[in-house]
Amino acid sequence: MMAMKLGWLAVSCLFLWCFAWLGSSAALALALFMILVPLLTLPVRFFAKQKICVRLKASASQRKGDLGKLTIRLENPTIFPLLRVRCDVNVQNQLNRETQKQQFMTWIMPKKTQTVSLQVGSEYCGRLKIEVLQLVFYDCFGLFGIRCKSDAVCHMTVQPETFEPVVTLVPNPSSADDSESYSQERPGNDLTETFQIREYAEGDSPRQIHWKLTNKFDKLIVRDPGLPISKNVLVFWERTGESDDPALIDAQAEVVISLCRSLVDSGVQFDIGWNDTDRNLCMLYRIREMDELVGIIPRLLRATGKMQAESGAGLLMQTRMDALCAHMVYIAETPQDEVMDMQRYGHVTMLLCGETAGDGAIYFDEKEYLRQLSEIEI
Repeated sequence: MMAMKLGWLAVSCLFLWCFAWLGSSAALALALFMILVPLLTLPVRFFAKQKICVRLKASASQRKGDLGKLTIRLENPTIFPLLRVRCDVNVQNQLNRETQKQQFMTWIMPKKTQTVSLQVGSEYCGRLKIEVLQLVFYDCFGLFGIRCKSDAVCHMTVQPETFEPVVTLVPNPSSADDSESYSQERPGNDLTETFQIREYAEGDSPRQIHWKLTNKFDKLIVRDPGLPISKNVLVFWERTGESDDPALIDAQAEVVISLCRSLVDSGVQFDIGWNDTDRNLCMLYRIREMDELVGIIPRLLRATGKMQAESGAGLLMQTRMDALCAHMVYIAETPQDEVMDMQRYGHVTMLLCGETAGDGAIYFDEKEYLRQLSEIEI
């Protein structure tokens, strides 16, 4: 842009020199054109500023390290052309505050829509907030810009790379609430409990055949085994005491979601929670099946952490005492003091991704967590 301004100045001075030394009326006309056009188009650009519409559309999700497509539509409903338009785009990973800025120049013809495509992504999982911060309308020479703020926003989820830890629930004899029940919604693999009775279908195991009913009705009858579930599990991600290391944050997010997936696959119903450090709230959701877990992942991946904020464990103790139960998993970089109070209500398994010590905690890092957490007892 600076080169264009210097070029405009040089050409204008040349025309004025030609008029002054040679008396050329054509040179004077061209010099006036160069000077007046940027000024005369100011009202047009001020008018267009009120009318331009910006729309964003991005891929719903993307893998880490890959680039997803972002489409920006600039709609010009006026009868005036906008020959030089600068668009400032901001992309922020809401989980770790990583920020990227992109900028491009384009034009928009009268009564037309200009579509521009960009590539956006992140090396780390999280929810990307993509917004057009502003448009700047320049004259044809790029001298004077009219700024126009925009509220166009869209989101893209950069999915975590999950793994499959083996999760074992250790019975807690000190908790009267540590009991098992069976799902009323889907079968499982516990042959000691019957989920439903039905006719034999191809592929059913012979172990499922109910021989008494088979003999009675003279056709193969099978019973679907029950699915044991435990309602006394809490997975809590502490977002207070968080450093600015995106690799550590990325590792914690993948551990949290991988652990939850393993619990769902095992038929365990549980609560998942974290603290919203921006709003000072404790977020808590009941998870019974995979669709519910998938539905809250975008919310989880925008849970920005802070080094200094009210403790998530403290908020949990203050506002959601009902979530404290026999089996609790506490994932953090820096454990907060209130986690010790949680142990009065059940067993707390601490998974720590950092250098802060914790009695009986399991430690993992951003490089070896798949191996370090291949088996977890809670």
